Amino acid sequence: MKNQSIHEPQAKLMSAADVWQDAQTLREVLRHNLPKVEPIVKLSVPFSFFLSALEDFSPDELVMVRQRVEERLAA
Repeated sequence: MKNQSIHEPQAKLMSAADVWQDAQTLREVLRHNLPKVEPIVKLSVPFSFFLSALEDFSPDELVMVRQRVEERLAA
């Protein structure tokens, strides 16, 4: 291990139980927010590349694309 200085030498260190509780809280927050996460695809490519990329999409991803296209066509 390297010897390093402590940024805040007067700060209290967390106990193992506190670290575990923080990790559990973070896990629950992430689990709660997971359904809200949307896939992001940014493309500035020729249309033929986009069509080629569709070949690699999973069935679930293709359904998302279809739903979005249907929404755009309905607007």
